[in-house]
This record gives sequence, structure tokens and C-alpha cells, in this order.
Amino acid sequence: MFGYVRVNSSELKVKEYEFYRGTYCGLCRSMGKCTGQCSRMTLSYDFAFLALLRITFLKEKVSFGQKRCLAHPLKKRNYMKHNPSLAYCAQAAALLNYHKIADDLSDERGAKKLRARILRPFVSHSRKKALRAGLGELDGRIAAGLARLAETEASGVASVDIPAGIFGDILAEIVSFGLSESDGRIASALGRTVGKWIYVADALDDLEDDAEKGRYNPFLLLYGGELPDEQKREGIRLALKNQLYDAEAAADLMTFDNEIIENIIQNILYLGLPQRIEKIEADRCAKRCKKDRKQKKEERTDNT
Repeated sequence: MFGYVRVNSSELKVKEYEFYRGTYCGLCRSMGKCTGQCSRMTLSYDFAFLALLRITFLKEKVSFGQKRCLAHPLKKRNYMKHNPSLAYCAQAAALLNYHKIADDLSDERGAKKLRARILRPFVSHSRKKALRAGLGELDGRIAAGLARLAETEASGVASVDIPAGIFGDILAEIVSFGLSESDGRIASALGRTVGKWIYVADALDDLEDDAEKGRYNPFLLLYGGELPDEQKREGIRLALKNQLYDAEAAADLMTFDNEIIENIIQNILYLGLPQRIEKIEADRCAKRCKKDRKQKKEERTDNT
């Protein structure tokens, strides 16, 4: 479900992009340090965004270094040095990935279930490390939220808002966990809105695949099992963009000590997330055109 929270890189200054990429690389190294080397395979930019939020709320001072790694052995790359926010994000990612894999084992079939079975020992090890760091309460909240989400989806509820709201609550817990009351309210509001946006964007992205494989998708149930036409899809895209207004309002209440982080977060909310919506539609059109060309080619072959 992750992979949607990204910057619009063309609109960032060079130093801002290097800071953002350095946060990502620093999180990767922190995952290896805190939750085991295998956990680095689950790295995503979504948690780099979370790290920047936590750094801002906790007013942490950050520093950078340069090192090579297995992914980039030929040239040293900037990375954010290990700090409490990176450690927390690595551990929270381990908890969320563990419960997602456990959910896939019980609900999925075929390749996804096989993948979950292979990954289960690795995510279990990472989760144990996160629990030893004192995140048992957060683990319980994530587990309860995902169980509630699975139950809601299994019931076949024909609503987008209900399951999206549940996933938003899970992200709200992760973003706000351990923060002060005032910061926690802002973080919770921001996490909830972005979490709802992620769920809806993922449902839109998976529409065709879910329809083909008979999986739960709230849009399919909402439209009587039929794929939405272009007019309805445009309404969904507009709703996704409107959803971001609440996230932008919450971010406006944050106090930034670092102008670069402020610009990155604003870039993600104002430019990066809307760009992801357009990419979902562009990818869908590309797949449809490829499918149409393949079908026409087969028809020509049959007629010869």
C-alpha cells in the first residue's frame, strides 16, 4: 500500500533534494542498525516523510555524512546520520510491515501469499527488535487497526470513507506516538489525512487488477461491480486532491526550525501527492493502450 508519498523532485532545489535523498539513505542505514539488514528491503519514501515530520515535531538537530553502500558502491552518497527519529521510523516500519505480512498470509492467494510466507521470518525478527525498543503499545494499536480494517474489507462494505478512515487512524497513531499533547494533535490530524489519501490512491491504482482477480476494492462495490467511467474517475481524482487540503491545513500549524525540511514537506503535500495521482492515471492509460495493441495484434493473427 506504500510508495505514494513522494516529492515532485523537479520543483526542489538541489540542496533540498540532496537533503531529502539523504534522509532516505539515513533511514535505510538506521533500519539495518535498529531492525536488521533484511528490513532494509522494505524501505520506502513514505517513512522518509514520516522521519522529516518527527524531526520537526521533536526539534532534533540533524547532521549528514558520506558513504558508499551495496546499492551505490561506486560513489559516496549523502546520508542523514542516525538519530532518534530515524530509529523510531525504522522500528515503526518494522511493526507495520510485520502485521501487513501476517494479514497477507491469511487473506491473499497465489504469488502474494507465497511472498508473505517467505518474508514472514524476516519481518518477525525485525518486529522483535522494535518491541525490545519499547514500542509494544504502538504494536498493539497497529495490530488492532489492521484487524479492524481486514474485518471491514471482509464484510464487503460499499464505502470508501470507512476503510480509508480506519487506515488513516493507523497512520495517525504512528505519526503522533509519543509526542506532546499539542504536537500530537497536529501530527495525528496530518497522519490521518495522509493515511486516508494513501488508501484511496491505492484503491484507485489497483482498480483493474482487483476487478480481474476478484479482490475487495471499495470503488468496485460502490459502482455495482463495474469499473468507473472517465467522469467518475475524474470525480475520484478531484476528491483525492481536495483531501489534501486538510493535510495542508495541519502542516500550516507546525513550527519549523529547518527551512529545508519545511520546503520538502510543502513540496510533498502541494506538488508530490497531486503528481502521484496523475501518474496513476498515466500508468493506467499506458497499460490500456498496451493491452489494446496486443488484442489488435492477436486479431490480425487470427484473420491471417
